[in-house]
Amino acid sequence: MKKSRFIPILLCICLTAGLLAGCGTATQASDPSKSPSPSGSDANADTPAYAGDYTDVYEAISAAQSRSYGSPGYGVAMDVAAAEEGAPIAEAQAATNTTAGTLGTGGKGDYSETNVQVEGVDEGDIVKTDGAYIYVLRDDELVIFRADGASTARVSTTKVSSGWSDETFDDEYQARDYASDIYISGDTAVVVLSRYSYILYEEPIGDDGVKPEIIEPYGIDKQLSMLRIYDISDRAAPVMKAELGQDGYVLTTRLTGSTLYMISAYYVYNAREENDETFIPNVYADGVSSLVKAEDIAIMPYIDATSYTVVCAYDLENAALSASQSVLGGGSTVYMNADTLYISESTSRLTSGEPYTDSVYTVIDYTRTDITNITSFDVSGGSLALKASGTVPGSLYSQFSMDEYDGNLRVVTTTYTQSWSEYTDEDKGWTNYIWDEGETSNALYVLDGTLNIIGSVDTLAEDEQVYGVRFDGGIGYIVTFRRVDPLFAVDLSDPANPTVLSALKIPGFSEYLHVYSDGRLFGLGMDADEETGRTTGMKLTMFNTEDPADVTVKHTLKLDSDYSTALYNHKAILISADKSIIAFPAENGYDIYGYSDDTGFYNRARIDAVEWYGNGRGLYIGDYAYIVTNASVAVLDMTGFSLVTQIAY
Repeated sequence: MKKSRFIPILLCICLTAGLLAGCGTATQASDPSKSPSPSGSDANADTPAYAGDYTDVYEAISAAQSRSYGSPGYGVAMDVAAAEEGAPIAEAQAATNTTAGTLGTGGKGDYSETNVQVEGVDEGDIVKTDGAYIYVLRDDELVIFRADGASTARVSTTKVSSGWSDETFDDEYQARDYASDIYISGDTAVVVLSRYSYILYEEPIGDDGVKPEIIEPYGIDKQLSMLRIYDISDRAAPVMKAELGQDGYVLTTRLTGSTLYMISAYYVYNAREENDETFIPNVYADGVSSLVKAEDIAIMPYIDATSYTVVCAYDLENAALSASQSVLGGGSTVYMNADTLYISESTSRLTSGEPYTDSVYTVIDYTRTDITNITSFDVSGGSLALKASGTVPGSLYSQFSMDEYDGNLRVVTTTYTQSWSEYTDEDKGWTNYIWDEGETSNALYVLDGTLNIIGSVDTLAEDEQVYGVRFDGGIGYIVTFRRVDPLFAVDLSDPANPTVLSALKIPGFSEYLHVYSDGRLFGLGMDADEETGRTTGMKLTMFNTEDPADVTVKHTLKLDSDYSTALYNHKAILISADKSIIAFPAENGYDIYGYSDDTGFYNRARIDAVEWYGNGRGLYIGDYAYIVTNASVAVLDMTGFSLVTQIAY
C-alpha cells in the first residue's frame, strides 16, 4: 500500500501557542531537603514542589488537562473570586554590565566573539571563531576555515545532521535532524540539533485505528533536543565523541566554562498512567534512553497545560550529562549569568467576579490579563539546582527584558488587559457579551533572590508596548512605541524604589539596544511617521547617556534598508567601539558602519550579494574582517575595508 507522511497537527499548534503555566498555592515538597521554598513568613506562595513519584506527576497532568478543557478560561490560568481555586494574582509590591561582543586572544591576536547578552556566558550561533579558525554551520555541515587573511582556506567539511532530506528507516518511519547552533570550547565542537521522527502510516491504519508499534533509540512521533560533541584537535578531521539529548524542542542553550546548559520544551499529548514513557521526559546518551527521575521533577503549584521545561547540564570535557531538572509548567524565555539561570513564561490569567442580577440577566464580569511566571536555578560552578519561583504582571518582550544586578532580578513587562461581561437570560436560554476597550501598560519590577517583588515602576507609557530593553548596571533603558519612541532611563540603584529619570521621545523605535561605550547607547531600529506610526525604513541611533536624567540623541542615520535579521537576533550584529565597527546583514548584502562623535555614522563597506544574506555573520581576527554567508567567506583588510579574497564553499 502507499505510504503517507503523518506529522501530528497538535505539535504545530503547541509550538505556536507556547507553554502555558499559571500560578496558585504551592503544595508541600515531597522531599523537604530539595524544596527551593524560602523559609519564614515571606516564603513565595508560587514555589514549585518536587514529585515524590511518577503518580504525583500523572495526577498533576490530569488536573491540568481537566482545567484546560473544562473551564471558560480554556488556554489560560483561571481564578474565580471567592472560589476554592485561590485568590486573584496579588498586586505588585511596592555593576554587572551586560554589554556584548567580548574579545578573545587566539593565535591571530584580538578577535571578536558572538554578540551575547551577558559577558562570559556564550550563546550558540551559526558562526564561531577561536582566533585561529572560523567554524561555520552551513545547512547540515560543519565547515572549518583556517583564518589567515589572503591565505584563508577551508580545512574540513563534516556532515553533522541529516538536514531536511528524507531518511527512511525500516520502511516504517522517517527521522530528520536539523542543526541550529554550534559552540567551540578549546578542542571541542558542539552541534545543537533538533530531531523529528514520525511514522509512515499504512493507508488505512487498520480496523482498530491503532498505529503500529515501532521501537528505535529515540522514540517515534517525538521531538528531541540533541548535542553532537566532536573532538576537533585535528581540525582537518573532526571525530564525533558522543551524542547526548533530551526530550522536547530546543528553547535555547548557554555555555559557561565547560558546562553547556540546554533548555527544551516537552509536551505531553496522551498520558497513560500505566505507561510512564507517555508522560515523563527522557534523557539520552548515544541512543540509550532513561526517564528523568521523579525527584528531579518540580511541579508548579498551578498548571493548565501539559508541558515541561527540561533543563540539562552537559559536561563537555567528559562528554556526559552531569545534571537534569524538569519543571512541569515551566517557561520559554531565558536569561542566564554565571551563577543563575532564569526561565520565564508569559501567559494569561482569567478572573471572574461574583454573579449578580441586572434586569432579567445573570451577569458575570471577566478580566483577562497577562502574567509571567519565573523560575530560577543555581548554575554556579557548573551546578544545576532549583532555587525559587515567582510571578510578575505582564508579558516579556525578549530575553533582554530580564537582567540580574547585585542579586536582584529586574524584569520589564507589557500588560494587556481585556474585560467583558457575560449576560445570561436563564429563562430564554441564551447568553450575550459586552466587551470593554482593552488597555495596555508597561512596568518594571525588581525581584529579590526568592523572586518576590521588592520594587516597581508601573506607569511607563500607557497604550504602548515594549520594543527594546537594555540594562547597564544600575540604569535600565526601555523603549516603548505607538507613534513615537519614548526611551526611558530608570534609576535602579535603590532596588526598592526604582525611579524614572528621563523619557526621550523621537520618531520610530529601537528594537536592539547596545551599550556602545561610556555615555553612549546604540539603537538599531526603525524610523516611523510621527502621525501614523507607520515605519519608513531602518535607522541607526546613538544616544548620549552621560546624564541619565537628560538622555539625548547624539546622531541618527536613516538607511535605505527595510529589514535586517539583527533587528530580532542580536547574534547577527557585530559591534566594537574600539574599532569603530557596527556591522550587520541588511537587505541583499552586509553593511559595515563606523561611528564618530564628531561626524556620526558612516558606511565603511558594503558587501553585495546575489543571494539572500539574512543569516550572514561578521567577525574580525587581527587585521582582517571576515563576512561569512551561506555562499562564501569574504576577507577584508580592516585598514580600508577593501576586499582581499573571497572563498566559496
